Amino acid sequence: MLRVAVEERVVTPAAIRYLMENNRLEDRMAWWKAEHDGEIVGWAIGGLDAYAPVRTVAFGGVVVHPDHRRRGHGSDLWDALFGHLERAGARRIVAFGHSDAGSEAFAKARGFVHEGTHTTLALDPCTLPPVTKPPAGVEILPLSHFENEPERLFDADRESAQDEPGPGDLSGMTLEVWRRLTWNHPDCDRDVGTAAVVDGEVVGVSFLYTDRATGRGSNAGTGVMREYRGRGLGLLMKHRSLVTAAEVGITRVVTQNDDTNTPMLAINRRLGYEPCSAGYAWVLEW
Repeated sequence: MLRVAVEERVVTPAAIRYLMENNRLEDRMAWWKAEHDGEIVGWAIGGLDAYAPVRTVAFGGVVVHPDHRRRGHGSDLWDALFGHLERAGARRIVAFGHSDAGSEAFAKARGFVHEGTHTTLALDPCTLPPVTKPPAGVEILPLSHFENEPERLFDADRESAQDEPGPGDLSGMTLEVWRRLTWNHPDCDRDVGTAAVVDGEVVGVSFLYTDRATGRGSNAGTGVMREYRGRGLGLLMKHRSLVTAAEVGITRVVTQNDDTNTPMLAINRRLGYEPCSAGYAWVLEW
């Protein structure tokens, strides 16, 4: 159902199961489903944001299969989700949705305020040219190279993620949370994702989630530490990651960028990503 309703994202049963089995009590995570004639037609997920610096920030999402919308499923799921988050102590909810009229009306009717616009882009990685040799002193390595020492990647990811435009605040990210929700996520393809190493120090990371069974991939964050920006490292990491993705059978990779993230949008244009849809970021505070 999610693969149909949220076409721009990589969704696997393994990832859903992992999040259900590996959340922490303090995350206050919960899930709901809507059924029709025994089939799941709607889904909701929500919890406190484990990456946020305060425990009053939450995230939530409601998805209904396109063939079953305007039947009250979304409203019922939202009521259950909002009640849970309010009891959990949330006072700010961040959500993302499509920019169509129905999704916009749903969000505004529940008090959400539009706080950002993002573009979804797609690319067939098989169309990319071979990677070029990096400059002297620079290595572009697969994330699997750090299998036994992922903490070397953490500082670069944490610093770069804090500068990503959008309504989220990732400054509360800890190594434990990062390991659990990013590094150990079953869709995080360590053979495909890359890191930039300059003179032996990890200064950038580029994550790619894949579903090799369907040939789909999704960029899940590319960033470089502030001191090392402007050297083309983001482009090098992403290019190497995409070429590797093609080699393991990925034929479509999607990415989402806030429309104010001009450096990453420029990288994606150079790589050949094409826009395919737009969406909004929403925030509800009380």
